[in-house]
Amino acid sequence: MRQVIRRKEVGDLRSLLSRHRSAALTGGFGTGRRSILRALESEWEGTVFRVASSRFDEDTPFSGISGLLAAVGTSDEGPSDPAEPAADENVPSIMAALRSIPGAEDTLILIPNADEMDRDSQRVLGQALRRLKTGRLHIVITARSIDDDGPFASVPEIALAELAIAELIELARDLALARFGHTRIAEEAAQVAAHAASGRPLAVSHILEEMAPSEMRGEIALTIPVRVGPASRPMIADYVEELTPDADALLRCLSLSPLTPLRPLARRMPGFWEAVDELESRGTIERRGAFLRIPHGFVRAMVQQSMGASERRRTHLALVEDCADTWPQVEAWHVSFVDPGEETAQHLAAHALGLVRGELIAGGIEFAERAIRVCSDLEELRGQLVEIAETLSDHGQFAFSRRYVRIASRSNRAAVVVRARALEVRNVFLETQTLPSSLFTSWSRDEAEQAPAEVACLQLTLALCHCERGEFPRAQELLALAEATGEHFRAGEQQLAQAVRILLDSNSGEDGSALAGFASLQEHQDSIRPSFGLAVATGLMLTEHYEAATAVLDHIGETSAANRVWKRQVDCVRAELEVRLGHVSQAVDIIDRIIAEAAADKSRGLAVIRRDRTLLLHAWKLLLTGRVGEAGPVEDQTAALASATNNHRLLAELNALEGRYLLRTDCPAEAVGHLRRCEQLSAAVTNPNVRRFEGDLIEALVGAGRREHATLLLQKLRERAKTCPSRWTELVVGRSEALLAAGDAAADLFGRALRQASTSEFVFEKAVTHAAFAARLTDNGSTLRAREQRLAAAALLREVGAGRLAEHLRTGQIVEEPQAPARPELPRLGELSDEELKVVELVRAGLKNREISERIFVSLRTVELRLTAVYRKLDVGSRTELVSRLAGNPRLAAV
Repeated sequence: MRQVIRRKEVGDLRSLLSRHRSAALTGGFGTGRRSILRALESEWEGTVFRVASSRFDEDTPFSGISGLLAAVGTSDEGPSDPAEPAADENVPSIMAALRSIPGAEDTLILIPNADEMDRDSQRVLGQALRRLKTGRLHIVITARSIDDDGPFASVPEIALAELAIAELIELARDLALARFGHTRIAEEAAQVAAHAASGRPLAVSHILEEMAPSEMRGEIALTIPVRVGPASRPMIADYVEELTPDADALLRCLSLSPLTPLRPLARRMPGFWEAVDELESRGTIERRGAFLRIPHGFVRAMVQQSMGASERRRTHLALVEDCADTWPQVEAWHVSFVDPGEETAQHLAAHALGLVRGELIAGGIEFAERAIRVCSDLEELRGQLVEIAETLSDHGQFAFSRRYVRIASRSNRAAVVVRARALEVRNVFLETQTLPSSLFTSWSRDEAEQAPAEVACLQLTLALCHCERGEFPRAQELLALAEATGEHFRAGEQQLAQAVRILLDSNSGEDGSALAGFASLQEHQDSIRPSFGLAVATGLMLTEHYEAATAVLDHIGETSAANRVWKRQVDCVRAELEVRLGHVSQAVDIIDRIIAEAAADKSRGLAVIRRDRTLLLHAWKLLLTGRVGEAGPVEDQTAALASATNNHRLLAELNALEGRYLLRTDCPAEAVGHLRRCEQLSAAVTNPNVRRFEGDLIEALVGAGRREHATLLLQKLRERAKTCPSRWTELVVGRSEALLAAGDAAADLFGRALRQASTSEFVFEKAVTHAAFAARLTDNGSTLRAREQRLAAAALLREVGAGRLAEHLRTGQIVEEPQAPARPELPRLGELSDEELKVVELVRAGLKNREISERIFVSLRTVELRLTAVYRKLDVGSRTELVSRLAGNPRLAAV
């Protein structure tokens, strides 16, 4: 086994030994104890002794201690009477014998399976370990567990938790490459091995040893349950040892199917319910509705392989009879093992689709693999596999969705091939937010003639993804191509076309198509697809129909709650809706849930859905709650993703977020750089209500003393507001006019802007307007009135949950001096080299690392190294924190 899978535990063990000189490594069979000891032994710079122990000696008093002394070559120096070490007073003599090992370097003694020693040896060894505090002697034992009142109690311990699915998948990749000579293992094969291993790395190794190379590469049907060798038996001992005959018989029966109905077994098997209770209490089986199943793939595999061929056939036949006419899916499963017919594969595939739709995903996948195995001609199955792949994609099971897409794409039928290609586009976009340019025309003339509806679906799927990336001209082009064949549209294509139209129109500030979609959704709720509903909700949100958007999201959330892909996207849109409404607390709650679910997905080896939205919302939450240091790495990840996927929309939104934060924390000059970058990237966006950055940019320009530029931008915003009117744009125009007005007119304009923001959906904007008014009053010397405006702004910010910004305003207003003190120059700024100062200037101007490398003609790696050096020298943890701390510093001029 490749030891790197437990690299963290190896480091933890070395650290523990440096502090305590003794340590216990605990975990069950197969958790990786031996691999950690091997890694520690290979890296140890001094002498290493390994002590053998055997459970066959556990009845021989002090045999373990004698073996220890013999292993280190000091048996002659220890007590001659084997009973002598039993006395507590003789433990020091054993310690002295161990410490007398010759040599000046550190000595490591490894004692695997110390809990298999005789009890007397365990007690003496435990005392010795607890007394070992200093010196060059280090001792490590392994055991299944340590009891609080056992012989090894209080020995420093590292408990080996089960590995997450994601870690086991990575291990499967490493093992396939390093041990078995394959360049790759198919993702679906790695997932099967990882899930069956139940958290134990050794189990992955055993599974791969039994897996055929073609199966490992995903070229043939996967064997589920997996094949394992007899050496794996100790890993399932806790689940299957010492069962009653009835429980053993039930377990053997359940091992033959992913799901087995309760009722027929209860009628046929004596002692059924007692056996169920026994197996459930051990965690060996579980109930899923009307079914029983073995949740641990490794247990099921071992039990099934312990049965002879005749016993398996006999049990399959009995279960066919049990399930006839009542449980057709289970009947078809067992028939496939004893008497498969010409239509058995199609029946299995149909039942696979039903199981996945019913959230029995693992069972559905197993049925699909069985269908592939028993099918004589896969062409008959490819159409059904696309349907299964679509449903798996809805649940975020992209590895198996891609597998069935890959099989279906080899079809002789154009409709199946193009449908599979459209699903591939969707899967790739959900995982990576990328769209290869080659897919823009990825259909042939023959395909367009033979499968016009499917080609239209592919075109509309591409258009929808381009809309999501803010690439509206290309989306419009694809929509026109699809609508040219509108006579072939079915209900699905009609909804997709309407969804694309809604997103294009809402980008232009038109709400007609979104409202029509809302009416259609209300009239045909049961036939509305989630993709259409999400487009309707997004269009309604961008055109300020917030209550209707919320109703749509509620509907999709209820009907698609079990589908991970749609639930995640609904949550992202809902969080954005709360952000737009200024409801910080509600938005933070939703974002916390999204982040937690994304982390859980990652640990289970599943792809993070719409990582672009997840990262951006995470950064927003961290900045709004004042956790700037934590926000830095998330911002860097977002920028890296935007750069890697050439996603201008994501980069624009990130710059808008960073600029808005810097503006609200009194860094207007620094905010201008980010907001100008957002402006450059938003040329295709005609509706100001989409990105909502213009108001912040105007305010930042005014704060930086660039009033002429701000005036020009306000004129442009007025023109755009005429084309795309909205309540938010009207409010921003009013506030911007007040910021740029002279004399007493400013107060009147601010008053009008505050009245415009009196509705509940503009509480946050009203607070911002109060804060801007306060800043203007402070500039005019009206300290008391400015104080009132600050207090009003802070109260509103606390009301919506933006306590961090409220505290900033409160702290700012208690300074009574007529002039704010100048910011001191950072004491470490002089430590920066000229090259590092140049990088800092460009960061401050809002440029990302790749843009900086192009500007100063160095590699991206050089920019990263210089920026890391800057962080270290200036004691900052992130890009945003760096810009915030350098705000107003005389040594850095705004670029």
